Amino acid sequence: MKFNIQTKLFLSLAGLSAGILLGFLIGLDKTLTEVLFEKLIDDFNQTRIVFERDQNLRYDRLVESAYLIAENSTFKANVELESPTSVYVSVEEFSLFSKVDLFIVTDRKGNVLAKLGEPERYGQDLTSKQSISKALKGVEPEIKTTWPELWEIDEKIYQIVTVPIYIGDEIYGTLTLGMQITKVEAVELKANSQFDIHFVCDKKLIASTNEFLTQDYFNDFLKENGTLADSVLKYLIPTNPYETDLAMEEVFAFISPLGVGISAFYLATIPKPVALKVLDVIEKNILIVAGVGFGLTLILAFSLGRTFSKPILNLVSGMNKVKEGNLNVELKPTTKDEIGLLTQTFNEMLIGLRERMHLMKYVGSHTIEMIKDSSSNELNLGGEKKELAVLFSDIRGFTAFSEKRTPEEVISMLNRYLSFQAEIVKEFNGSVDKFVGDEMVALFSGENALQSAIECAIEIQKRIKEEHKTDPVPIYIGIGVNFGPMILGNMGAKERMDYTVIGSAVNLAARLCSAAKANQILVRKDLLEETVMKEFLTGDSLKMSFKGFTNQLEIVEILNEKNIIS
Repeated sequence: MKFNIQTKLFLSLAGLSAGILLGFLIGLDKTLTEVLFEKLIDDFNQTRIVFERDQNLRYDRLVESAYLIAENSTFKANVELESPTSVYVSVEEFSLFSKVDLFIVTDRKGNVLAKLGEPERYGQDLTSKQSISKALKGVEPEIKTTWPELWEIDEKIYQIVTVPIYIGDEIYGTLTLGMQITKVEAVELKANSQFDIHFVCDKKLIASTNEFLTQDYFNDFLKENGTLADSVLKYLIPTNPYETDLAMEEVFAFISPLGVGISAFYLATIPKPVALKVLDVIEKNILIVAGVGFGLTLILAFSLGRTFSKPILNLVSGMNKVKEGNLNVELKPTTKDEIGLLTQTFNEMLIGLRERMHLMKYVGSHTIEMIKDSSSNELNLGGEKKELAVLFSDIRGFTAFSEKRTPEEVISMLNRYLSFQAEIVKEFNGSVDKFVGDEMVALFSGENALQSAIECAIEIQKRIKEEHKTDPVPIYIGIGVNFGPMILGNMGAKERMDYTVIGSAVNLAARLCSAAKANQILVRKDLLEETVMKEFLTGDSLKMSFKGFTNQLEIVEILNEKNIIS
């Protein structure tokens, strides 16, 4: 068969191109396989590094919290008493800021004095725990730890830290803080990789990101890999990635210890089809890939993908910043299509959110709750009768102070004193109704409303005394507290309304505040007799007359809470 020169050139170039392309793709396939396995190893190592970093952060936090608590004088005093009830009160109090899952205090013999969440559980001997026995001997936690100590309690894994409790030079007990290792940590770890994470303790599957993995499947895995897992736990050395079977599926896996103290490890796996998906795609398309067309397709796909995905990625990035609490985000629309319109709408939404956040500073928490609870979009004038406690506070000598100060100094002083009063009101579950010049009005509701209001007033006066230690010009406050029926609702006009209270009980609280001298807290005596008289120290009762009230009222001054030494 004879061919013309054009056909020969075509066949020669076609054969040469096919040979080069085939050789290139075979070499590429081999190279990609090697790179893929190297990346797989790097990804496994990176997952291990991320988990160890998280463990170290938890360890540092636990050590810091444990030392802060163990050095607290009140806490140490309760431990010295060896009273489970007193120690448990301290445990509950400190757990509020330490935010731990495990909080155990023992005496000098290693017996439990208190355990968070189980007030009745004390007396248990914990000297078998390595960290407890070390702490009782005065051994402090290491500054840095390679493998943290773990406890297993009720089939739950806790990363723990134990410190000795010193009173003087003598050890009176130990403090153990712990954070539970749960599926949450597994999910967070998986979010940073493509691997499924499984936590194991005593050959039991504690948590897994694979919803289909059962204990029976895992038992089959241990039959083949139990010796390897035991070696990891014995020598505390993670494995290299290897191939195995899990839940009737071929996977790449590696095993790493969770810590010391118990037989616990974590397993990271990825199905082989998922890990080798790129290679499968390439192998299926080797025969249909053309050099120039393939290159142009890649370039075009890359260009189009970049063009279409960039504004979407910018929008996702902006949404993530808003999710983190940053409302000062503005995205520039780069297209005039639906994505550009979505970006513009996102910017307008943020403007509304920023305005709403600014407005919330001018609204009391009780007003915000009323708006949330409103069943209609329109708020109407009117109110309802409620039993509430009301607190009025007023700065004494404010006029004289203002005359001798610049407006900036006056505003600075007001903001400082009103700010910490508002914070204290919030601590006692109250709501600031309004600020009127140098006066604050706060509301308290619920079964213990009056007691909360009085305790809040005491705390405000205590804070005033603390301010006097550093304030060159001391400021004094008088406080009036009352409890009774009052009208709570929307007052004003349709265009401008306040959600506030009115009534004789409110008026009397204002009169009591006006009558209170510097550092005084005044309240009706009959209220204390009916409710919480035993909780507070009071002064002598006085009969006082008030504008708008026909009869004289017996008024007492609240001096302090009985269980607090002034």
